[in-house]
Amino acid sequence: MNARIKKLWIAVMTLVGTIIGVGIFAVPYALDRVGVTVGAVYFLLLGGIQLLQHLFYAETAIATAEKHRLVGLVERHLGKNSRHLASISSIFGFWGAMIAYILVGGVFLHTLLAGQLGGQPWHYQLAWAVLGGLVIVRGLDFVSKVEFWMTIGLLATMGMIIGLGLPHVRPANFHFVAMGDFFLPYGIILFALNGLSAIPSMEEIVGGDRNAFRLSVVYGSLIATAMTALFGFVVWGVTGRATTEDAVAGLRLALGPDITMIAALFGFLAVATSYFTTALNLRETFEYDYKIRALPAWLMAAGVPLIVFLLGAESFIGIISFTGAVFGGIVAVLIAVMYIAVAKRGLVKDMPLGLSISLARISILILSIGAGYEILTTARKLFGP
Repeated sequence: MNARIKKLWIAVMTLVGTIIGVGIFAVPYALDRVGVTVGAVYFLLLGGIQLLQHLFYAETAIATAEKHRLVGLVERHLGKNSRHLASISSIFGFWGAMIAYILVGGVFLHTLLAGQLGGQPWHYQLAWAVLGGLVIVRGLDFVSKVEFWMTIGLLATMGMIIGLGLPHVRPANFHFVAMGDFFLPYGIILFALNGLSAIPSMEEIVGGDRNAFRLSVVYGSLIATAMTALFGFVVWGVTGRATTEDAVAGLRLALGPDITMIAALFGFLAVATSYFTTALNLRETFEYDYKIRALPAWLMAAGVPLIVFLLGAESFIGIISFTGAVFGGIVAVLIAVMYIAVAKRGLVKDMPLGLSISLARISILILSIGAGYEILTTARKLFGP
């Protein structure tokens, strides 16, 4: 394998590892609430939108000579006022995702290790928050190598779960349309397919090779979307109406205790790969876009989610649904608007994929409606009708 191909696939694995994260475990539950037809439409629609957002971000990064993360790119191409919105949405979105990774990652570690070490889930959540924070101190070179091999393990264990589950899928467990929460899958699937935090690292990994960068974005997005959908439908087909919010408890009931360790290993690898890329991107956002020194940037990136966890954050589904629909939606809208601005100024060159401005505008409309609806839904839950 020559150096170019190796870098391309490391970049692909970085994106796959980032996308296949904590959100995947809520997908079977979301599918059960709406049925096969609506669930398939969500995957086609949101999978396409997230692929577009990844490409819009990549093309904007290619067109920008300076080294920035999202906040800096938005200021460069949309102005200082837009920078504030990008700052709030991206930083709080990253922190929200990392809190979810801490909550669920610790649960999986507890399942894997409590038999030998004892302790309660919160002990493992705390330990994982500290360990994950320490890993990103080492920077991109170390994280990308660790993540590459962890993603290989992730895909292997995911394949084992799907392989073990397929013989137990029962057609009777599927229903084509359900009268549950029609909008529930929106934020969950949008969150589950979001790999935007990996894009800057991927550009650095391929070392300025534009075509390799673009190919890695397309391959990584499609592989991760297909694997997430397959996992969601297989787990739902196995567990049926007993599908749980975290997927694993339902699998244990359907397939017995032997699946628990495999599922927990898969779960932890999925959480860890996503955590590393997200935390590193946030740390570099503070460094590159806010000119904060390395140590304070690391403390802000890793410390805030730890503090929020210690203050009592618990709702896994609520965190990823709101984070995906609202913060993720706003960031994606900004990226699409930024791409339009860059394309109109003729800065997008040598682009073989033909990303039209019309596609960006359609994605903006869909994402804006979704974010607005999620905000209204959350407000009703908090304050009543």
